[in-house]
Amino acid sequence: MASLSLDLPFMDRAHEQFTALLKRVDEAGDAELSAAWQRVVDLAAQTFAREDEWMQATRFSCRKDHTLQHRVVLEVMREGIVQAREGQLLQVRQMAWQFRDWYLKHVQSMDAALALHLRGARFEPANWGDEGGRGEARVRVSS
Repeated sequence: MASLSLDLPFMDRAHEQFTALLKRVDEAGDAELSAAWQRVVDLAAQTFAREDEWMQATRFSCRKDHTLQHRVVLEVMREGIVQAREGQLLQVRQMAWQFRDWYLKHVQSMDAALALHLRGARFEPANWGDEGGRGEARVRVSS
């Protein structure tokens, strides 16, 4: 999805993964919905934690606000797991739509600012994997 591209490959991959997993939630039948939503929440937790580490490592000035958004949204998403287990599937589907809207705005504002900062800091995550594994950050100081 072009509106999620920040022209920073390691961030764009995560955005593509979210888009793909949200599509699976949309397409999931009732029996598969809980597992599909769990995968979205797991990816969110991994991605948000990784971004939080990057912000810390590069001393991103807007880190507190960005991290707070991650925490609040992740907590709400985890409530969706509980709702799915309780059979409140309509609420989970609505949450997925609301998350999609929030995520688009988050990428276009908070993540865009972070991407600009990371490019300026010449930040490159080492050992980045599409499996969602944690990478170690390398920061090269620009001259």
